[in-house]
Amino acid sequence: MTCGRMSDSRQGVSGLTTAEEARKVNKDAGFSLLELLIAVVILAIIVIPLMNLFVSSNRINIKSRKTLRATTVAQDIMEGLKAYDIDEIKEQFADPSNGFYVIDSRMIKGKVEERSDLEAGPSGAAVPGLYVFSMEQLAMQGSEYDAKIEVDGRRYMNPLNPDPSKPADDPANRALNSADLADARSIDKKNGTFVEEEKYRQAALASAFKFGDMKDAIQGRLKASGVADADLETAYDKLQDATDPSYVCYKNAASFFDQISRTITIELSVSGDVDEDGRPKVDMEVTQVYDFIYKDVNGADVEWHTSGDMGSGVMVNKVPCGKITKTKDDKVNVNLFYYPLYGASTPDTIIIKNGSGADLNLLIAKQRHETTDASGMPVLTDPEYLSDPQLMAAELNYKAVVEILDGHGAALHKDKFLLKTNLGLNLVGKKYLAGAPIERPEQLKINGTGMDLSGTSDMNIFTLDGVRSPMGRDPLPGETTELIYDVTVSIYQAGAAANGFPEDMRMVVIGGSTTN
Repeated sequence: MTCGRMSDSRQGVSGLTTAEEARKVNKDAGFSLLELLIAVVILAIIVIPLMNLFVSSNRINIKSRKTLRATTVAQDIMEGLKAYDIDEIKEQFADPSNGFYVIDSRMIKGKVEERSDLEAGPSGAAVPGLYVFSMEQLAMQGSEYDAKIEVDGRRYMNPLNPDPSKPADDPANRALNSADLADARSIDKKNGTFVEEEKYRQAALASAFKFGDMKDAIQGRLKASGVADADLETAYDKLQDATDPSYVCYKNAASFFDQISRTITIELSVSGDVDEDGRPKVDMEVTQVYDFIYKDVNGADVEWHTSGDMGSGVMVNKVPCGKITKTKDDKVNVNLFYYPLYGASTPDTIIIKNGSGADLNLLIAKQRHETTDASGMPVLTDPEYLSDPQLMAAELNYKAVVEILDGHGAALHKDKFLLKTNLGLNLVGKKYLAGAPIERPEQLKINGTGMDLSGTSDMNIFTLDGVRSPMGRDPLPGETTELIYDVTVSIYQAGAAANGFPEDMRMVVIGGSTTN
């Protein structure tokens, strides 16, 4: 029996048939070839897609980094463009060795140039109002790009070929930069800009009505016209009710008040704050003063001076307009948008007190009162609304006086003062309409005296339609005068400039609007 058991034990060892049982006996045994092949196949099925995923992810990350850098380059260019007007941009691209500041010049390994030939018109000539610039080999964090910049002022200029099938006030036929109407939407309202709001005008009018002597005089006039004593208060209140036909507003105020005049004063002074280059900023404050005169029943003048309505808290007395950062060439941009006092017996007076010592870029623009409905059309029942014929008649009779009290002295050099305005007609008067020789406009004064325009070619005066005013010199060949324009900055792969900037090489494009 003992031999039989030994024989069974040997038979059991020799009869092992699985790798697992063999490994229990021989701990140095490994996987079989079949198991290894199966494991390799499974591993390949899992790893190969993961490797492709890692490679694709790495490619995406590299592309994203390049796109992010390209976007940063585009944003840097856009921010740089905002600091210069179109003339200055053209000068920098024409002669970059004389100073190129649109973007850090150390980033540019290639050339910069104006490339208006890229957008040539049908005749092969450059398109008026459209300017194209290029930069090559812009380097950022190990990547290189080409850039194309399009500066387009065409839709802000008077249309050369308006659509006769559409009404004159259709957006297709309206230029935002027209001499008839300025648009404040594209101006930086936080930096050197005052935009007169309706609430200021209404507050001044309300203040005149609330003034005790003026109220007595108005009620006296109503009584003289036949209004009973018991109805005087009601008739007086109706004059301030916009839904009543007898409502008094600026449109008909000239027939109600004997005289209304208004002075707008802009004061510029050196600020205690400095910009990033250590240059002092400029503080700007605006004050409006209205003068209302009305005769009482005895024929005596009743007069009221106001800068708003203290009761409602709407005052226009030394309103701060932010701290102005000077341009790269040490000039101060000042923008004034106001509603003309049409029908007034005396001109609007605009006084600029430039105590900052900085050169002045001044924009003065008339606004048109126009309440619009949900579709954007004017509300004809608005008591203040002026139809186009009424506006034209008001424009022909409107005058404005602009006084520049400037620290540069009476002999103000053309490079230290630039005026952009739609006041040309209202400054030079009817002699301009009659085509008479240009004379010194009496209403434009420097340091309290009339500006000598005997050498009209020396004055930097622009109208808002992008054309030199007849008050100033004619534009030089190729000279640019657009005030508002669209900007598109496109970043391409390196080498795109040499190939005419093909679309398949474009990586990033950003756009916006800017002003001179």
